Amino acid sequence: MGFSENLYHLRSSHNMTQEQLAMLMGVSRQAISKWESGRAYPEMTKLVRLCGIFECDLNDLVRGDMTKIGARPALAIPADALPTDVCGYDCHMRSRALLIACAVGVPLLSIAVFFGTSPTSLVVVDAGEPVPSFLSRCTYGLPALVIGLLVGLLLATVAVYRHLGFRGRYPYVEDFYTDGQRKATSALVRRARVAAGVSSAIALIACGIKAGPLFHVGDGLCSLFAWGAVAAWSSVWASLMRARLNVARYNERNAASLEEREAAEAYALLPDTHELVAANPEMPRLAQAWVRRRTMAVCVAILVAFGLLGAVLLALDLGIFFIPLVVGVVLAMLAGLFLPYMRS
Repeated sequence: MGFSENLYHLRSSHNMTQEQLAMLMGVSRQAISKWESGRAYPEMTKLVRLCGIFECDLNDLVRGDMTKIGARPALAIPADALPTDVCGYDCHMRSRALLIACAVGVPLLSIAVFFGTSPTSLVVVDAGEPVPSFLSRCTYGLPALVIGLLVGLLLATVAVYRHLGFRGRYPYVEDFYTDGQRKATSALVRRARVAAGVSSAIALIACGIKAGPLFHVGDGLCSLFAWGAVAAWSSVWASLMRARLNVARYNERNAASLEEREAAEAYALLPDTHELVAANPEMPRLAQAWVRRRTMAVCVAILVAFGLLGAVLLALDLGIFFIPLVVGVVLAMLAGLFLPYMRS
């Protein structure tokens, strides 16, 4: 007997599906299937975790014969047990929807504050007087705009970082949503979309009235972005709340990403004979896809960071605003050229 036979016996004797064991282990269902078929072997940390789940000895699991050992009733899953959220998927996806919605809404609100507190009329000055700078004419609006953009970027970064960490810990999640939960979410999404539509209508009407008959362009733009922030927040939140129900898509994306990353790591350590490539022709394609995705993410992050810095310098009427833009473009080009040749 070997590890694959012992694992299959332990899982099946405890009425545990491959999906359920994958969630407890924090791996994909395909990984459990490869372990049981003998096509792959888990790392030491995964072996220790398996011993903790089935309460067995590591030497017995790897080299012994556990097929003669009966299942422990306390560890067995009832045959009629319904799927449960053992990894906190729903809570994580709800917080992700809230963070991303706020990352979209907060910058729009800061733009509304900017137009609401900044003068929009032309400044008339004498010929001998210096023209006031843009910063001096919007004392409160510009700091609010910069802070809003930074907060939005911070919220988006936190949401992306947390989601990537969650996907790394739990690449597979069993669909546990009931019909009642799906109906409740659908009703909530419909109400949020109605609120988004009403807010959009109010934004357009208020902007048209204030900027047209009342001749207050600044107040009109302020109303447009303020109600637009409400509409954008509701729409983004509703879309993400509905998307969280599609657990199958979450699993498919994670499985594809894991395959690409494993292929990239294995491809980077290939011997000169490239025997592994000959055995698996799909490996180069998967490895290249992972490298392209990683390179594009790094380049976009560099451009956004330096572009935001240049925008802040431009808003402060500093003539050196182009320097961060040039530096960001150069660094992004260097990353695009050299990052694909670095080890994964």
